[in-house]
Amino acid sequence: MFFALIFLFITYIFKNAFSIYFFTDDFFFLKISRISNLSQFINFFNPIRQYSYKPIATEVYYFIIHHLNYNLFLSHLIVFIFFFIGLFYLYKIILLLTKEKLLGYLATIFYGINSVHVFQLYSFNTFQEIAVFSFLSISLYKLLIKKDFQAVLFFVLALLSKETAILFVPFLIIFKFFFQKKIIWRRLLPYIILGSIFTFIYWYSLKYVTSLDNYKIALKPKLIANNFLWYFLWSLGFPNFTSDYFTSIFKLPIPEFYKLLKNFPSIKLYFQLLIGYLITFTGTIFYYLIKFKKERVKLISIIFLLLSFFFIFIGPIAFFPHKWMVRLTMPLIFIVFLQAYFIICFLKSDKILKVLAFILIIFYIILNVQSTSIYESSSTYLFESKVSKNVSSALIQNRNEINKSNYVFFKDSDIKNFNPWGESKKLKVTLSDQNFIDLFFPNKNIKAIYEFENKNIPKNSFIIKSLNLLNQ
Repeated sequence: MFFALIFLFITYIFKNAFSIYFFTDDFFFLKISRISNLSQFINFFNPIRQYSYKPIATEVYYFIIHHLNYNLFLSHLIVFIFFFIGLFYLYKIILLLTKEKLLGYLATIFYGINSVHVFQLYSFNTFQEIAVFSFLSISLYKLLIKKDFQAVLFFVLALLSKETAILFVPFLIIFKFFFQKKIIWRRLLPYIILGSIFTFIYWYSLKYVTSLDNYKIALKPKLIANNFLWYFLWSLGFPNFTSDYFTSIFKLPIPEFYKLLKNFPSIKLYFQLLIGYLITFTGTIFYYLIKFKKERVKLISIIFLLLSFFFIFIGPIAFFPHKWMVRLTMPLIFIVFLQAYFIICFLKSDKILKVLAFILIIFYIILNVQSTSIYESSSTYLFESKVSKNVSSALIQNRNEINKSNYVFFKDSDIKNFNPWGESKKLKVTLSDQNFIDLFFPNKNIKAIYEFENKNIPKNSFIIKSLNLLNQ
């Protein structure tokens, strides 16, 4: 009953995910996953490629979408089912380790409703994050109950979903040492070997990604510290755009930040609620530690352990200039668990702490429900989806004419210095350049031309006004 209710609540909070259409990388993955025989399916798992190696979360998943006839509801439902499976095993892990059912329930709720999941549940191309979370949760649980073969199998599935699954290996070593005081290397050897093999595989495919400016590894202490700090603050509830308004955490925000608060009352209210929650939570922790001195060493060690796990799963992304909240899927678990753990400690204490615990729980739920709509907007997923749907309608309505054409020309406005959203420049990103053609006109030799790149309209072109696609 608990899981039925929490899954329904999560589905309600993130219900807008089911209306999100394909955009950006989706078109590329749909293109490469269009196959016609078993040999091509097997080739999905070939690591020799010029793009990132994530065969289960990209090629296999999008292959299924093809066979679902691009049904948005069913395609998104797969993501939610995987997410719910991961949540269920997360609960089972917490219950197995702590024997605290209430802690398991609270941590599962806190993690499940966290608004950060807008960045993982809404877009099809972020299914890789959900797949890794689900497979690693199952793998750890199977390892804990000594079903080693199943544990290794799900670890392999995680490795085939995203490169960050490799970070499970250092996590396991510290995890085993902390809970068992010694490490049985024989049981960890399969993980170390597989992690090493996939490190080499991913090193090959990722070299094409890390050649891009935003993904070039930079061993700069200031950059690394800044990234760690912002991922940590995001995990505490600060919105994804906050870092755009602070040149330094030790300095006041730029003037535009105060304009943002003035122009968007919902964002101002959210910051007020967040600061209220963090002050209340921090104050309650200090009160608890002062009153229960014997608990200090235990709690400090737990904080240190969970923060270590958090930083392990942040891993190499701390070395990239590009920051993205989607990468918090695994690291978020440990920050959320830490909050839930403290609140359970408060609930077991005196009346004042119990009251504060209930206030914090209500605070947390309100905060994340409130911020979901903010993230839906700031992530631009709803806007991108709307633009793609407009393109889809235009292409389908004019399919017969376009089939007779050689080009689809996206024409910008003729008004001088009038270029909202970048017009055709924006469309090229949303439509993944030429890749969208394969979805709407498979096996057709039609090329898209964007006016910002080429103002000359070729003969036999079907013209679509860019602004019409961005405005509707």
